[in-house]
Amino acid sequence: MAVQSLGGGLALVPAPDRRDRVMWGGAIFRPLAHAVAVSFCVVVVTFFLIHGFLGDPARRKLGVNVSEAQVRALRERWGLNRPLIVQFWDYFTGIFRGDLGTSIQSDSTHVSTLIFGSLGNTALLAVVAMALAVVLGVFGGIWAAATRWKIIDVILRGIAMITLSAPAALVGLVVLFIIAVRAGIAPVGGWGTGYPGNFKYLALPIVSLTLLMTPIVLRVVRERAIEVMREPHIEAARARGMSPMRLLFRHLLPNCAVPIISVVGMTAGSLISGAVVVEAVYGVPGLGQILLNAMNADDYPVIQGAAMVCGIVVALCNSLAEVAQRAVDVRVR
Repeated sequence: MAVQSLGGGLALVPAPDRRDRVMWGGAIFRPLAHAVAVSFCVVVVTFFLIHGFLGDPARRKLGVNVSEAQVRALRERWGLNRPLIVQFWDYFTGIFRGDLGTSIQSDSTHVSTLIFGSLGNTALLAVVAMALAVVLGVFGGIWAAATRWKIIDVILRGIAMITLSAPAALVGLVVLFIIAVRAGIAPVGGWGTGYPGNFKYLALPIVSLTLLMTPIVLRVVRERAIEVMREPHIEAARARGMSPMRLLFRHLLPNCAVPIISVVGMTAGSLISGAVVVEAVYGVPGLGQILLNAMNADDYPVIQGAAMVCGIVVALCNSLAEVAQRAVDVRVR
């Protein structure tokens, strides 16, 4: 027990349980420590894979009709003549200074400037699309689970299955053709000079990415809602005459919170990769466009930096989702 001043007097209140503090510390520390370890592995793997598979960047840059002296001079200027482990150490320590190297396409452009300058558009696209997907997926999943008309359940599951099976590029092209080309509701593509004018160019990419993410949330919520509605306390609440809306907000949604948080974290990789493809389809100057241009030009520092940032973002999203899941459900702490 602890003594606490209360209303001008003293009162005995329960002292914080040390085990609860330890439990909360572990619930937060373990996922974040896991994110740090995974991020380090992402840095190591992307560096050595890029250097192993792309071959000699100096040779690819200059072509075959050049002398060996020119190739050696370029390798020396880029620091590629040093041992690979030394290059990795310089790259790894440079990350903490915000230095991801220099683009091969433009010797004066830093990779960090290219990536973080475009990351805002990708983050906006991904966050808005995921928020809409969660809202639509929760509504559709509960509707499919609770409806008495089985045809609605069949239709929603069929649409979800078709959308899940379609590649991101195909979904983007179909949305582009129907909404922009046929209906003329939104621009086909392009980009403005700044916000809020750029929102109209993000409309179709957001719709496309939402269509890709919604079926995942819908199926998870539907399965969980069916399980919850079979539990005895739901039957008891119905027998007491609880209204459907109160039943929804008091029982169904809280019990679906943990699966929703889990699926959002688990689909972070699909969300980022989907955003990259959708950006390439619509020409949005985000991380996808930067990565596509770098791959076409064999710009290995940009490819390396973009892959590393995507991997770290996915690791952080998974860890934050785990922290949120532990905060919501005491059983997983």
